[in-house]
Amino acid sequence: CHRGFREVDQACQAIAVPRNASLDSYRSGWACVRGYREVGKSCAIVVMPPNSYLDYSGDRWKCDRGFRESNGACLPLQVPLNGYIGDSGDAWECNHGYRRSGDTCVAVVVPRNGFLDSRGSDWNCERGFRKVDNSCRMVEVPGNAHLGYDGNEWSCDSGYKRQRDSCTVNRP
Repeated sequence: CHRGFREVDQACQAIAVPRNASLDSYRSGWACVRGYREVGKSCAIVVMPPNSYLDYSGDRWKCDRGFRESNGACLPLQVPLNGYIGDSGDAWECNHGYRRSGDTCVAVVVPRNGFLDSRGSDWNCERGFRKVDNSCRMVEVPGNAHLGYDGNEWSCDSGYKRQRDSCTVNRP
């Protein structure tokens, strides 16, 4: 059959294209134009709330950046002090040096001998120190031992084995 027709009982029958649709080669032979969606055998307009746009498919909407969907509406994000709209556009994140606490951003308190982690929302201890509660405590390295690779723990030297908080000769 030619374009605009389909085979039905070994004959070519014209495809009934509803208003706000055009011919296509998929499904029923027609598709709704952008801004309309298929409802049964017709096309209904996509009703969009304020602060929204048609998504890539053209038959659904999404909220603009800085808004989030809630019960069919696009509500503005309430971004707290020291926060910003995240990459997704519909959620907020805290600035570097702050962490989320409920609906606010609070400063990350970095103890002595500590530093902000790479994300900026927590802290780590410098080499030779370990996290203990809200502080960095010096790692006490016993004799015949050395700081481990991560710098926050110790390991016994070659030929020695760990016995609680010390290193003893490893005898065969």
